[in-house]
Amino acid sequence: MSPTRRELVQATRGRILEAAARLVRECGANGFSMDLLAKEAGVARATVYEHFRSKRAVLDELASSSTGMLMIDNRASLNGDPLTALRDMLGAVCRHWEENGETVRELRSLVAVTGTEPPVDAVQPDYLKAVVAGLDAGGHLRARWSSDEAVDALALLTSYPTFERLRGAPTRSAEEIESLLAMLAVSIVAPYGATDGVAQSAGAKST
Repeated sequence: MSPTRRELVQATRGRILEAAARLVRECGANGFSMDLLAKEAGVARATVYEHFRSKRAVLDELASSSTGMLMIDNRASLNGDPLTALRDMLGAVCRHWEENGETVRELRSLVAVTGTEPPVDAVQPDYLKAVVAGLDAGGHLRARWSSDEAVDALALLTSYPTFERLRGAPTRSAEEIESLLAMLAVSIVAPYGATDGVAQSAGAKST
């Protein structure tokens, strides 16, 4: 297949997926046919079947491609202070979920049809492990937390269900949610020069 032909095929496939995403938003995963999809994409019905053998195949690829979009690549921010990396990660996650909430809701409507696990994580596990390793090496990980526990806890803090729960009613902004996540992260991460013992003694003096 020549490069020009390959690009044309990829463009047509992308147009079909974009049309499917619009129809999922407007009609739900079960609310449209392959004929309607062809009309929405501006292609012949046979063209849709050339790319996808069934509607299930369309929805499977739509779910897969959308899930892949919901992961942040923050590797560049690992260079430098680990506390800054953590702060930047929390801010990036809140902005990310704010911008991609509609995509998450679309994917949830696909779960019953495709069996795809609904996306909840924005941060790659390897990146979380690298952040925690940096915090641990810098003496910022509180003593009662193991590295694995800290990774699991930060994965929960940065997940979409947590963001959705903290949005609350009345609705909080992404910046307000970031502040809440930072306060929660203090139970895992000690700021500069702080230890669990210091934090406990400070708390005792204030009572």
